[in-house]
Amino acid sequence: MGATSVTRSFTSIVASVLDKVRSKVEDQITSGSKLLHFYRKSGNWKGVGSGGDRYRVSLMYELGAADSYSSFGQIDVTPSDGITSAFYDWRQAAAAVSISGLEEFKNRGSERVFDLLKERTVQSVLGLEEFFNKGMLRGQASIDGTSLTTARTSSVNGSAFIDPLPLLVQYNGTTTVGSIATATETWWANQSQDSAASTFAGFLQELRNLYNDCSKGGGAGKGSPDFHLTDQATYELYESALAAAHRNPSYTNADIPFENVSFKGKPVVWDEHVPDVKNSDLTPTGSDAGTWYALNSNFLGVSFDKSNNFTVGDFVNPENQDAKTALILWYGVHWASNRRKLGVMGGITTTISS
Repeated sequence: MGATSVTRSFTSIVASVLDKVRSKVEDQITSGSKLLHFYRKSGNWKGVGSGGDRYRVSLMYELGAADSYSSFGQIDVTPSDGITSAFYDWRQAAAAVSISGLEEFKNRGSERVFDLLKERTVQSVLGLEEFFNKGMLRGQASIDGTSLTTARTSSVNGSAFIDPLPLLVQYNGTTTVGSIATATETWWANQSQDSAASTFAGFLQELRNLYNDCSKGGGAGKGSPDFHLTDQATYELYESALAAAHRNPSYTNADIPFENVSFKGKPVVWDEHVPDVKNSDLTPTGSDAGTWYALNSNFLGVSFDKSNNFTVGDFVNPENQDAKTALILWYGVHWASNRRKLGVMGGITTTISS
């Protein structure tokens, strides 16, 4: 839309008074990141003091051998290997805050309604957070509309952003994740299902199956999904299925700042940036367009540089400009450590009515 244009006739009353202006700039763009909230809540939004070449996550993919024995019977003492690592590249993001000397002059003194430099800083931080959320949930599709499993790549400098959720928890895919090829190392694959439900009861049964598949392999209280992320239409379908069954399992909790319901006692939320993973579509519509992520924040998270976590740097004056600029920087990785505990269902028919 751009700047607002107003045509006014300066009558005596208009010329003799000032406009009444609210002293706060309201954010009209940024949506809250539901995914980041649960990472923070679980403790897997973690700052680190140094990075090394890459971020390495140690993985156990094979258990130690065990067997029965009797008296002086032979016991197999061959050690198991079964331990490896996943590697994630550090990625960076930035936004700039700039103001000219003339703008500072105009925004000074009694004529100032709000601090322009302060609000521009807030605006840039919010822009970076929105960029972050889209890059995390949509990857390169936030630019080209289809490449959900590819990290968002800058059209300005060719740099890649963090690995997106549709890659770490992939729908019917065998892409390499964390330098491990899922096609050959099948223990590294996440759970993936294609919905075929045509009734509320069938949809709820599929969700129970996805949940149980993600719960296999032990882990006690931490071994099952602890939050669920959907698109809006799938969330509303789930609410309708609950209403039809005369159930209202609300997960009202003071530490979750947005509307939610529960599944298996864990919160279900929707985010406007969750795509249609089956059809690689950013606007989920149609008979098989819904997406449901069953996630476990114990095995999924973000690690970042403590010194560059949406941090506003010092303002610098270029030698040939009457202006100053500061950079807001972020360094980090989006990682998964046990993908079989993570699941996604695509192809959900969100128009089910009974």
